[in-house]
Amino acid sequence: MRPSAPAQSGMPGPKTYIGWWGDMGSLPQKGIKTYGVSPYRQRAMAGALNGYIFNGFRRVMNHLPYAAPPLLFFYGVYYWSKNKYEYNNSKQGHYDLLVAEGHIKPGQYERPTVEPIGH
Repeated sequence: MRPSAPAQSGMPGPKTYIGWWGDMGSLPQKGIKTYGVSPYRQRAMAGALNGYIFNGFRRVMNHLPYAAPPLLFFYGVYYWSKNKYEYNNSKQGHYDLLVAEGHIKPGQYERPTVEPIGH
């Protein structure tokens, strides 16, 4: 006894569209048309650059009111946090933290200022 194609997870032949999944028992469908274009006739990027030149600026300007405020806000947060991080890791930032936490008194352990050498 030969196992059937559906038992082997095989798809039905090209003339049948209904019948293998659960064996629905209906008549074969007729009149189903499929169309295709040869890959040699397709132009996948036809008009892509041309469409962007004419419509791209308009589309960007239409989305700018929605995109600009969050971008500016998060750039401001980034700029502030970068400067704060650099300050906290500097000698002055360490000194100010020690003063704020009460480990040293203000004016104690001041760094001497060095005058630049004149040329």
